[in-house]
Formats: sequence, C-alpha cells, structure tokens
Amino acid sequence: MKFDIFFSISQTPVDSYLPTEREMFENFFEQVIAADELGYETAWIAESHFSTQAQKSHRHPVVPHWEGEVGLNADIFQLSHLIFQKTKKIETGSAVMNIVCNGGPIAAAEKVATFCTLHGMNPSEKRKINLGFSAGRFEFMNRVTGIVPRNSFEESVWPVLKGKIFIEAIEIFLRLCKGEEISSEDISHTIAGSLKKQKSSRKTGAENFFNQSLVLMTH
Repeated sequence: MKFDIFFSISQTPVDSYLPTEREMFENFFEQVIAADELGYETAWIAESHFSTQAQKSHRHPVVPHWEGEVGLNADIFQLSHLIFQKTKKIETGSAVMNIVCNGGPIAAAEKVATFCTLHGMNPSEKRKINLGFSAGRFEFMNRVTGIVPRNSFEESVWPVLKGKIFIEAIEIFLRLCKGEEISSEDISHTIAGSLKKQKSSRKTGAENFFNQSLVLMTH
C-alpha cells in the first residue's frame, strides 16, 4: 500500500500567537523532510492566493470567520524546486492549482513549461510534480483578477457560467501543456454551445461572452 500526505501551510493563531511566514515555511520543510524519510509517495500542497484576512473587510466576504491566512503557498513550482533539493524520494503535487485567476490557463501552462525545463537540467532528478487543478478554492481569489459576472444576465446564470469558463480553461491548459499551438478559434465554444436553445438575443450575448472569455481569463 502506498501513502501520500497533504499540507496546507495555514498561518493562523495558536494560543494567541501568530507564527511568521518564515516560521510557517521552516515548519513545513521540517515536516516534508520527515514525510520523505517515512516513505510517503507524494506531498500534496494546498495553493492559495491573496489575503484571507484582507478579504474579510469586503462587503461580501467569502471566508468571514478565518483568523490569519488560510494558506501561504502561492506557487507550487517554486516550492517544488526547494523540496526536491531538501529531500530524496518524495514527489510533489498541487492541491490544487488555480488555472483561472492570475493570468488564466495560458500563464499556468507557461509555468509548467518553465518548471519542466529547469527540472530537466538535473539528469539525476527523475521525480515528478503531480498537477491537480481547479477553478480556485475560494471565490474571492478569482474576483480580484476580474472573473466576475459583467451584467445582470451573466449574474443570473453565474453558477453555470463560471463552470463553463473553467471548462474552457481546462482545454486551453491541457492543450498547451501537450505542446500544441492554439488560437481562440481552436477552442470549443462551451459557453455558446450550452445556451443554443436560448432566445436569439441571449444566444448572441453568450457568443460575445465566449469571444471575450479568453481575454477575461488572461487578464
């Protein structure tokens, strides 16, 4: 039987003491080294973006009760390089990487390519980084980068529409990771296609949304 291990790196008060970010990462590396020595296969590491503490002051906070930061890892690729330097066998995994915010799927695929190039420069290093990805752990992480409904119609169907945006992001991300050269015309019209039975005016709006969705996801 094989075992993996999950890390969140949550910076939250313990007995009224809030550890620094440096202390949190020092503790994390001690634990991941121990996990490597104990024989765990993969260290799955949570990813978070922006400040959980700061978003509490928003008029619509997503995580209103949390004290401190829900997670400090914002880049699995940088973290993996250091983990591989400090350990011998354990692999890493993103749990999970947001491919919608912070430049969208194009920027995410570019990070994968850069990591693989640098990682491959060490011929003795055969370990892998395992990529788990999603549309984000919390809604506020996407709001900051413009992933929000832009009109009343989009707001009325937003739970479905943001899922369609994620489907487009998946296709873009995976095809770029495979090394394909693509344009917006090559991507499946998942948003427009899902609303074919709507009135013609609404259908046109959906098609316009698709035409702009790549811009939305990459800014």
